[in-house]
Amino acid sequence: MSLDSSRLLLQTATGEKKFYAMRRLDRFLYTTGLYDSSALIQRQMYALAKELKSDSLMYLAFRAIGNRFTTKTDYNFGLENYFTALKYASTNAIRSGLYQNIAYVYAVTENNEVALNYLEKGESLGITNLFFQNLLYGMVYNNLQKPDSALFYLKRVDETDTKDYDATVYAILPTQMGKAYELKGDTILAEAFYKKAIDYCRKEKIASAQIRHGNVYCNFLLKLGKYKEAKQLALENLAVARGAGINEGISNVAGILRKIFAHENEKDSIIYYAQLQIDYKDSVSNQKRIAEFQNITFGQQLKDIDEQSKINEASEQRKNNIQYALIAMGIIVFISIFLLLSQTIIVSEKWIEFLGVLGLLIVFEFINLLIHPYLTTFTKDSPIYMLIVLVIIAALLIPLHHKLENWITGKMIEKNKKIRLEAAKKTIEKLEGRKNN
Repeated sequence: MSLDSSRLLLQTATGEKKFYAMRRLDRFLYTTGLYDSSALIQRQMYALAKELKSDSLMYLAFRAIGNRFTTKTDYNFGLENYFTALKYASTNAIRSGLYQNIAYVYAVTENNEVALNYLEKGESLGITNLFFQNLLYGMVYNNLQKPDSALFYLKRVDETDTKDYDATVYAILPTQMGKAYELKGDTILAEAFYKKAIDYCRKEKIASAQIRHGNVYCNFLLKLGKYKEAKQLALENLAVARGAGINEGISNVAGILRKIFAHENEKDSIIYYAQLQIDYKDSVSNQKRIAEFQNITFGQQLKDIDEQSKINEASEQRKNNIQYALIAMGIIVFISIFLLLSQTIIVSEKWIEFLGVLGLLIVFEFINLLIHPYLTTFTKDSPIYMLIVLVIIAALLIPLHHKLENWITGKMIEKNKKIRLEAAKKTIEKLEGRKNN
């Protein structure tokens, strides 16, 4: 589904179609750095998944939330949501995909053994996403300084279908290829792949990826002593970071430029970029604190949606229970009236007693359902106080029940006598008729 189609579908679609339209739009938002808009859409996705009571949609919602946090480098919150998504995974293929997401977080943070563990868990379930699996193995083995193993997997990535991947993920491949060749000492191929990564990021206009991969390339150029090329690329990255408002990117690029101007012995520029690096590091720290606060708030908002969903479900269930109780009362009343008015059916006192007790229980349950929300508020959910109120209600109902039962019993006895008298008269008439014959 294209982005424009998703936006159009959101205006008219309902149910799952609306969810998938939101998912497509959300993917665009978080991969292009529009995180606040993404968070808004994700809350709506989560609420819709709860409303539809669909585990598969809940899984997709939590995975999307995990992707947003991971893209923002809020890795702890990313992992938390990936692990939550696992609870809703219905197939091994889905679990395998989530293990890859989890492995990515550990690979990026260089927790290599944990990353390998999750990759192996994914393989044991049967891998359907070979592109990401091979890419992740390549990342991990590069982290472990094992370029031959890294290249073995990275070369296999090109053999898989990459059409379904967003640019942010695909941009990782040429950078990891470059890193592997750099570790092997093949600077020509390393530089070729680093250039390929930057050109791809420029073409796809993915600012955060261009800065991240650009910094890797800049550090490589500095090792080769190519300060002019490094300076040109770093200044471009700085402009991109400023244009996109990526403070962390500005701080990191400023650090590289400080090294470059230190080599050129330009003191004013050294001081300027050193101060820029410090200032933006402080800004990044403040942003991290604000982001953590927002992330906690976002988590609480999801819990609020859960609570509201539970309230709505309980209210709906209560309405249904009241309707069931009314139907049951109607049936008991109908049977009682039918038996009272019937001119042919003789009813025993035991049957009347049974109907009376059943009716009493239904009336009591109906009253309980009707007053329960008010009772909960009045007693503040205290079991003792709720029990006392219900006992009082029962104490009022029992005398009324006895009076009604006695009245019905009296009516039934009179009716039974009439039926028996009528039957006796008919029998006598028949006997007299036979005698006369």
